[in-house]
Amino acid sequence: MSKYTYTKLTAALLLTLCSQSILASGITRDIRESANTEDAREDGGYFELGVGVYVTNTIIFKGNEDDKKYAVGPQINLGYQWKGLFIDINDDDGFVFGYNALNTDHWSYDIVGGSIFGIDSDVSDDFVSLRKRESVGTIGIRATGFYNKDIFQFEVKRASNDDFDGLQASVLAGTSWQYRNLNTHMVVGLHYSAEDINDYYWGVNSEEASDEFEEYKVSASTTFSTELGITYPISESWVFRSKLNYVYGSDEFSNSPLRADDTQHFLSARATVSYVF
Repeated sequence: MSKYTYTKLTAALLLTLCSQSILASGITRDIRESANTEDAREDGGYFELGVGVYVTNTIIFKGNEDDKKYAVGPQINLGYQWKGLFIDINDDDGFVFGYNALNTDHWSYDIVGGSIFGIDSDVSDDFVSLRKRESVGTIGIRATGFYNKDIFQFEVKRASNDDFDGLQASVLAGTSWQYRNLNTHMVVGLHYSAEDINDYYWGVNSEEASDEFEEYKVSASTTFSTELGITYPISESWVFRSKLNYVYGSDEFSNSPLRADDTQHFLSARATVSYVF
């Protein structure tokens, strides 16, 4: 697989997750690493460097149908918190930054920021005639509850630019099981994305409509996601992780003219081996 193809596949997968508000938003790492608010919100950081294999059941964007449905590439996970300020960049939760504003016995409350990735001709060669859908920052609030091995999370965030202003929201629940050194986790969630956001990224307006891309209006959507994963420390410095994700997407997303097909069922699997510094 060429570097360009790998980049397109990675961008498509990130865009799909981010624009539909399917990222686990911090809960996946918490469910693997922590059982209470004190552990989850301690000052400090982490840095991991490794290699990963990613497999998916579908190609997202029209024009990329001949691309391979797998990718192999480097994996970097890092994060740091200092006096409540934090940043996380990892394959579990994407890119998240913010401020840990309040902690109680069972709940942690954050102000969080992130981004929705844009769409242009770098994602698909067929999109040259379409307007560029710009990347945009998001800002919101997140509440995470810790009850033994169970974690619950609620998040609402706002995204806006000169063309739209809308909300995304998610409700997530996760749990984990430990057997000797093997940690297994499960996360399920519901994700809402407002009409303005969906239509900006996945709709086709009258000015850009053509024989190839018919005019299309997108409404608000609700998406279901689930994740099963394992974490196994090979040694003090090396760790193996694997996870299987399933997402049931909305009709609004699946019927977009930008899509390579109209599937609503998204399966993906990832396996990584990382060195922990």
